[in-house]
Amino acid sequence: MRGRWSDAETQCQAACDELKDYNAWITAAGLYEIGEIRRRRGEFATAQESYRAVSEIGVDPQPGLALLRLAEGKVDAGVAALRRSLEEAEEPLRRMALLPAQVEVSLAAGDLAAARGALAEFASTVTAYTIGGMPAPAFVTQQHLAEGRIRLAERDWAGAVRCLREARSRWQQVGAPYEVAQARMLLGMAYRHQRDEDGATSEIEAAQSTFARLGARLDEERARELLGRLETRRTFVFTDIVGSTQLLETLGDEKWRRLLARHDQLLRERIVEAGGEVIKQTGDGFFASFEHPKAALQAAVAIQRALAEEVFAPDVRVGVHTGGAFHPEGDAADYAGQGVHMAARIGAAAGAGEILASAETVQDLTDTGSLSDPRELPLRGFSEPVPVVSVGWR
Repeated sequence: MRGRWSDAETQCQAACDELKDYNAWITAAGLYEIGEIRRRRGEFATAQESYRAVSEIGVDPQPGLALLRLAEGKVDAGVAALRRSLEEAEEPLRRMALLPAQVEVSLAAGDLAAARGALAEFASTVTAYTIGGMPAPAFVTQQHLAEGRIRLAERDWAGAVRCLREARSRWQQVGAPYEVAQARMLLGMAYRHQRDEDGATSEIEAAQSTFARLGARLDEERARELLGRLETRRTFVFTDIVGSTQLLETLGDEKWRRLLARHDQLLRERIVEAGGEVIKQTGDGFFASFEHPKAALQAAVAIQRALAEEVFAPDVRVGVHTGGAFHPEGDAADYAGQGVHMAARIGAAAGAGEILASAETVQDLTDTGSLSDPRELPLRGFSEPVPVVSVGWR
């Protein structure tokens, strides 16, 4: 907890070696902590070995293994693993160990309802387990951090700031540098959405410094990315109204204005509900960013279905691609780079009412619905054709 991970790993390994023939449960606990240290350092292969060793002893390696899958981008696997563990866990304190991760994984999957449900159960259990009539400080702090994550996803910036400030302060009192840095990075993101760039930079730089000192490589990279100092990997979505010029001519200015306002409302709501971020409006469409491809595809499908339910709505094309990008100089809220350009080109190639995605975006996903056979698509500005698939939504 204090951040001396190398010493902790060495001591845990020594204790496991000494006790493995005498106390399997303590050995499993030590191996689990080794897995947690390795996961946070981005050492996925050795972390998985540790979690596997825990499982072989007969102990559930969750929530660590689910969070490892999330870090690998395998959101579905993380969701399934935590669901299984929560179905099996009956003891309230064991469930409490799983629920904060359930919030994080559910948000990555775009399932706000599941995240809220996990937080509600966690909060209820916190009040039931007190020390001297007071809830345990670490439990209360985890509750504030989880609620801060949810409020960020709900775009409640003021609520997120309030929760994350409290989490930051309480983790500082507990003396847990990694958790303090997590809270500060999220707080910086909330400040940025409030257009407080100085506050955002201060919090994220502090988080980056702590992650670097601890050796939390992936978290450090995420902080550097937020500061515009590192290329990132995101799933980008571009939408566009098909035949907008003809529609405007047919409807006239006033009816077109009302139609466009309804279109904008529906698309923005579906993007945000799936956990995405609207980067900008591009003429008659949107440019959005998602951390995970599954959430991006969920948003694309929800957009098409919402438009189909309208009495009258324009046909919209949607393009989805996962790729590298960077923040342009002086604009940490925008993205540029090859991944963005490819997503835009794929979107432009989609037909009316079509969701067109690069094949690499969907290749590791499950439950994506029906997909067409891949086809090679020549894209302007790219030397080689790009394999793409149509995503069914009807």
